[in-house]
Amino acid sequence: MTEPYGNYPEPHFPSDPRYAMAPVEHPQGTAVLVLGILGVCVAGICAPFAWYLGNKALREIRSSGLHYSNEQYIVVGRILGMVMTILAIAALAVFAVFAVVLVVTALASSS
Repeated sequence: MTEPYGNYPEPHFPSDPRYAMAPVEHPQGTAVLVLGILGVCVAGICAPFAWYLGNKALREIRSSGLHYSNEQYIVVGRILGMVMTILAIAALAVFAVFAVVLVVTALASSS
């Protein structure tokens, strides 16, 4: 007697792809992405935190050897954090140079 839905072979656990585990998300993946996006939107205040947490999460991922489904969130948030932190530091440096030039010019013109 045949089966009504056909003869299917017995699944072989755990290598059978039909019974693969559901992808696991890293607990900090979304937070790193949100901090990176906020770093872009809120003038870089959150960007250093995204960079730090992204580095920490990637270190955890590499040491564990597991693959997380939201690993790209961590990478994107970390890169956004890096870029915005570097841009904020460059903007502060330009502002400091401008302030020094302004003060020196004001002192030179007053004497």
